[in-house]
Amino acid sequence: MAKRLSVLLVLFLAVIGYMTVNSSRVAATNEPQVIEAKVVKAASEPTFNAIAYIAGHGGHIAVIDMRTMKSPTDMEKGRIVLTEAGSEMEGKIAGMSFEEVKKAGGTHGQALIGKKGKKVLVAGTLSGDVYKIDLSTGKKEGPFKVGEKFCGTIVGPDGKVYLEDMANGKVYVWDADKLKTVDEMPVGKAVCGIQWTKNSEKAYITDMPTGTVYVYDWKTKKKVKEITSPEMTFIHQARLTPDKKYLWVSAPNEFDPGLKPGTHKSQVIVIDTKTDEIVKRIVLPDNVRPHDFAFTKDGKYAFLSSRTYGDDSTLNVMDMKSLNIVRNVSACVACHKEAGITVKVDKGSPLLCGIEMDWSPSKK
Repeated sequence: MAKRLSVLLVLFLAVIGYMTVNSSRVAATNEPQVIEAKVVKAASEPTFNAIAYIAGHGGHIAVIDMRTMKSPTDMEKGRIVLTEAGSEMEGKIAGMSFEEVKKAGGTHGQALIGKKGKKVLVAGTLSGDVYKIDLSTGKKEGPFKVGEKFCGTIVGPDGKVYLEDMANGKVYVWDADKLKTVDEMPVGKAVCGIQWTKNSEKAYITDMPTGTVYVYDWKTKKKVKEITSPEMTFIHQARLTPDKKYLWVSAPNEFDPGLKPGTHKSQVIVIDTKTDEIVKRIVLPDNVRPHDFAFTKDGKYAFLSSRTYGDDSTLNVMDMKSLNIVRNVSACVACHKEAGITVKVDKGSPLLCGIEMDWSPSKK
């Protein structure tokens, strides 16, 4: 009898040991894959049939012709001026008051709307205003007062324009035809971007200073999950990949919690939209601090509008297969140098923000 009990005890301990080892293996596989993005210039540098519009704190939108991939140098053709310069880290952020804004302005995001054969950019600013720009005529309408301090602008599944406010944490819904706010939605502290899954089942909303991605059931407008990570200390906008399988979150991590100096690497956080779990971290070079993304329709390339926190901001092209940066375009310094402009906000660093792509540009 004692011998039988000993055998059973050994078998029991063996099973427990197997389960422990196996569970640790499962836990290990659940850890996000970490990939270090390298700068590897492509043998044949890619160009694209598109125009990139990138908002910036200078109060204008940088325009990059992706067919030539040349840095903008023409003050007339290389930018769209909306307002004066301004900084996101001044005035009101997440309900808290910081240094007063020197000049109300600075653009932060824009959405491209095509209606009746016209292409119109709807842009939000750091003073909570909205502008409409007819790209064929250059005619500008606005400002229209909507919120307090916008971080992102995007066309929603209902055709309305959604603007994310970093001062009060609300998402504003704006009707670009009627030129009025039709709804507002309190979400977090200082929201920056919003994306919707297929059939608008879920929405992802990024909260900049808390490093949180909120998951909402879009039918009920109820929060169902919060996605956090020690590697998301300060985030900006997010974009779904063309197949809607993954959400790319910009985590340049300029600050640690409490707006303390950042100690984490700049990276892209990749979330699986089926499980709402972080599956990959793409660690970037220190001078590539992404704010927003765009993708080619075939999913072969990603575009990162990034800050260097030096004398420039750049548009970086990433190969989606290797996740290496294969090309970049200077978006600021060449134009500033040509015009003799000195940046006076953000400690002298020209900061770019949201990116919008026109994939059917008019002929050169």
